[in-house]
Amino acid sequence: MNTIDLNYRPDTYWPESLTPEQLLSRIRGKERQDIARLAYAACGFSGLDAFLAREALTHEERAAWGRVHPLCLGGEYLPDTEAGEVEIARLSMQSTTGDQVSTRARQADGVIRYRIVGEYEDEEGMRYVLPFETREQPLSLSELMELIDGAYIPGSVYSGGILTSSWEMMYEHGYDDEELVDFISLSSPFYPKIQACYLALADEWLEMRREEDQEEEEEDCPA
Repeated sequence: MNTIDLNYRPDTYWPESLTPEQLLSRIRGKERQDIARLAYAACGFSGLDAFLAREALTHEERAAWGRVHPLCLGGEYLPDTEAGEVEIARLSMQSTTGDQVSTRARQADGVIRYRIVGEYEDEEGMRYVLPFETREQPLSLSELMELIDGAYIPGSVYSGGILTSSWEMMYEHGYDDEELVDFISLSSPFYPKIQACYLALADEWLEMRREEDQEEEEEDCPA
């Protein structure tokens, strides 16, 4: 963590001129986003066709896109953004359908309101409860990670927030360290160090978990 500025805070989530990454992050589907980035790197925005650049697909387009490969559906079922709302971070899972979780911000009543949504938002009991919902200014990187890993779905089998509960589940099921860490990745058009921060947090959690296991083994096998 020594090389990561956890106090980094973007000036705004609503700049007058959007960067290419901020524009591309508006594309709902993860696969379309990734392809659009490659096309942009090669040819600029002229390399993006209407299908790639569209924020959301119609029901028929999603169905056809999903037939290419299940991973193509990742992110396509995220809820619509509200008026003035922007995505500030994206969590991607290496699941069969590439499930996505979106952290969003909008201005209202003199504060910034935050919410985290997944692709199963419409299903009963699948909405995230957040550790906080408003702040007067954009979040620092540390606060953003606190928001993401403090968010949970009531009734989840594994304790902790989005990150910790995933690590706990995979650790208990015997996944190796690389699989556990790589199952989740984070990206953001506003926080360039978010993935590096995630990797550092995952390493810290694994070290702590091993120490706990070792202490339990020592308690079970007294000298």
